Amino acid sequence: MNNGKSENSTRHEKRQRYKAKKPRKKMDRLLNVLIAIVSILIVLNLVSIFTGDDKKQNAKETNQVTESKKNDDSKEVVTDKSEDDEPTNNDYSTENMSDENENVYVVSASEQIVQPSNDPIVDEVIVNPSWQVTPTKQTGEHVSAYEEGHIDYEEKKETFRNVVGLSEDEVIYWSIKNNGNPNSSVAVISSNDSNRAYKYRIHIEWIENEGWKPVKVEKLNQLANSY
Repeated sequence: MNNGKSENSTRHEKRQRYKAKKPRKKMDRLLNVLIAIVSILIVLNLVSIFTGDDKKQNAKETNQVTESKKNDDSKEVVTDKSEDDEPTNNDYSTENMSDENENVYVVSASEQIVQPSNDPIVDEVIVNPSWQVTPTKQTGEHVSAYEEGHIDYEEKKETFRNVVGLSEDEVIYWSIKNNGNPNSSVAVISSNDSNRAYKYRIHIEWIENEGWKPVKVEKLNQLANSY
């Protein structure tokens, strides 16, 4: 009889222990799930932080590149034109040549150097290292001539016209003369536009076996006292 009660009591205790273990197992599983979720959230957060930093860095680099491009684009070439502008092929887009001489400018497109003059009748002085020689048709020893129809004289006039972009029917020759030696010549010319004539004093020099080459162009504000 007592043995039966003892067995029942033992089974009862086992059931009680089993029932007590079930909530603990559920709690353990829940804690494991929560830990896994927290771990995933931490990983995602770290990924987000690093990704965000990368995006910020990329955005910063992009902004720096854009800013650099803007700075480059802002270095525009300043157009140096007076009221008495040159024809289209003589418009001067310029930028500062140096800090030492603020009045000297370099024309980036054509390498022209434009600077003011102390001569009151000269608005500006123009030189260009890239000016080309007018190819000569002369042979033998060079003879400098100032006679209409002479090949040397005609090549001089061609050089004077070409350097300022005027054709033969657009130009007036006011003076063509020796400039100190047979291999140097100077002319005062203008366009024949009565409304807005362009006036120049042009210096050229003879390059042996090649022809006449422009050396300097002075843009005049008047013809009086210019030759």
